[in-house]
Amino acid sequence: MVEGGSEIYRVEDTMRRIVHKATDEGGQIFATITGVLVTMDSDDHTRFSQITRRGIDMEKISRVNELSRKFTDGSIDLDELQNRLRQLDKELPNFPLWLRVVGAGLEGMFLMIIFTQTHDWFDMPLTLFASAMGYLVAELLGSISRIRFVQEFLGSITLGLIGIIGVRLGLGQDVNNVIIGAVMPLVPGVPITNALRDLIEGNLLAGIERGSEAALTVFAIACAIGTLFHYL
Repeated sequence: MVEGGSEIYRVEDTMRRIVHKATDEGGQIFATITGVLVTMDSDDHTRFSQITRRGIDMEKISRVNELSRKFTDGSIDLDELQNRLRQLDKELPNFPLWLRVVGAGLEGMFLMIIFTQTHDWFDMPLTLFASAMGYLVAELLGSISRIRFVQEFLGSITLGLIGIIGVRLGLGQDVNNVIIGAVMPLVPGVPITNALRDLIEGNLLAGIERGSEAALTVFAIACAIGTLFHYL
């Protein structure tokens, strides 16, 4: 669930329910975005699991939540829960890359209309293309590098170059509108929201960690677009 971008309080609550159902006793649960710890009330040992990759995957969160509820209501036993979680971690269904790229393009195009309050049909195709290409570059880099700063920076450079060059070639009219819409799929909206929710829930460490990570992503995007406008 942490790998999928879930709120920390939801992770701890799910783990607490599983522990209580499996052992009929309580346990001490502590989770951050980089690891989770569990200590049973009747055991002096602490189990720690490190989290090495993170992203936004609502499907993974939903599937894990569904399995945990089936276990707590007795539909499946602990061994089956463990096997299904391992299988889910290895074979999580996902939309094909081309469909996600098209979705990112459509998202950028329609958000351009929402945020700029304009219905400039001439800028929409360029925004769609720039948004899709920026997302594609970020996704491809994500499979190679774990450094999110690099992914968002180069993805923003890509969409920014397409937007600026496209407007200069007459394929668009307002470069500001194009870039405002095209950059939206890369903006970490869910991490920012979850960081605020964790802070409100009292999970200060997780909230600060997630908020700092989201701030670095926003900084990478801003640096990329600012660099392009400065030199081009």
